[in-house]
Parts: sequence; structure tokens; C-alpha cells
Amino acid sequence: MGSTNTLLTVIGLAILAFIILGMLISQSNHRARKARNEQINQLQLQQRRLNNLLRSLPASYLSVELRDFIYQALQQNLKSQITLARSSKEHLISDLEQVSAERLRVRDNPPAAETLKLTADQASLYRGLLKSLYQFIRRNYETGRLNKDHAEKIINQVELKLIETAVDYFTLIGGEFHAEQKYRQARNAYQKALDAIEGSIYSSRFKQQTVKLRNELNKLVDEWRENRDVVSKAASEKLAGGFESFVEEQDSWKKKQDYE
Repeated sequence: MGSTNTLLTVIGLAILAFIILGMLISQSNHRARKARNEQINQLQLQQRRLNNLLRSLPASYLSVELRDFIYQALQQNLKSQITLARSSKEHLISDLEQVSAERLRVRDNPPAAETLKLTADQASLYRGLLKSLYQFIRRNYETGRLNKDHAEKIINQVELKLIETAVDYFTLIGGEFHAEQKYRQARNAYQKALDAIEGSIYSSRFKQQTVKLRNELNKLVDEWRENRDVVSKAASEKLAGGFESFVEEQDSWKKKQDYE
């Protein structure tokens, strides 16, 4: 009887251990699936951002090297998704083949340089995209995924482009305010453009833009002063005219009282 009870106890403990082991395996599998799904979601978000950079920025806006870096990052992204995906691999493989072919085509036939005339809205959009690219490169550099020399080279290129785009944006905004005679806002915008240059380590590369901005700022201040004088004079003349009218009305009223 004692042996039977012992056997039943052992069997019960074995079953319990099996159940617990099954639960642990299930939880482990669940965590693994969750981690994989989160990684896939992050890769898909990154893919959209990289595609957005390629499709939204004009072909000649980035250097050939920077654009090639984005293509390379997009290729690596798709390869990682293919490794993690349980289904729809054919679609991802097709995307990878398309991106690879496009990368080779752009590398062999780089776009011709052109001077772009941007609107303030476009400059603002491109500035946001460049910031996103800069953060992406910095993250990959800090995690050791990029070669130090190569990373520093493309980071410098993006930093220069960020300054250039900031100057474009604030200069365009300043011009819009100037046209509307919003002198204070225009001055602030031009000053921000200057600050973007002078606050960077690349200020020596923007000497021509600095001179142009300072001239524009001086012209604006002179015009603002003249406008203020004109407005002040007009206000004084209006006040004087109002006072004369008031005196005439008073004289007329007084004469009327004397007559009565």
C-alpha cells in the first residue's frame, strides 16, 4: 500500500512538473513571438522612413554617397525582415530585388546637379527628413553597426545639409514676413538663419550666405526704421488734424452760445 502511494505521488509530481514545464515553454514561446513581432514592426517603420527619404527628397538633393547609404540601409532592412518573417517572404524578396536594381541604376547614372528653388513648406519638410536621417545614422554609428570613418563622413554631409536647409527655411520665412511688413518676425527669422550658420563648426563654408544675410538684415532694419517714422508722422498729423477739428468745433459752439 505504501509503495502504491509513493508511486502515485511520484506520478503526480511528474505530471505537475510536466504541466509547469509546458507552461514555461508556452510563455517562452509567447515572449519570443512578441519580441519577433516587435522587431518586425520596428523594421517596417524603419523601411517606411527610409523609403520616404528616397521618394520625398529630390534626386539631386543628397550626395550620391548619402543616397547610396540609404539604399544600402534599406537592403539590410529587407534582408532582416525576410529572416524574421513567417509568411509573405515572396513580397519582401521582390522588394529587395527592386531596391537592389534601383541602387545599381542610380549609382551608375547619378542625377545631374541642379539649383532647387524651394518654398518654405518644402524646406521645412526636407529639414524634418534630414533630421530623421541624421538620427538614424547616429544610432547605427553608436551601436557599432557602421564603420567609424564612413559614419563620420556621412554624418558630416548630413550636418552640412541640415545647416543649408535651415538657412533656406528661415530665409524664405523671413522674406514672407518682410513682404507683409511684419518687420519684427522677419528680423527674427533672418537672425535664426545667421545663428544656424554661426553656431556650427562649418561656419567658414557659409561665408557668402553670411554676408548676404547680414546685408538683408541691415536693409530690413533700415526699412523698419523708415516705416516706423512714416507711421509715427502720419499718426502725429492725424492727431494734430483731430485737435484742430476739435478746436474749430469748440469755437463754433461758443459762437453759437454767444449768439443765443
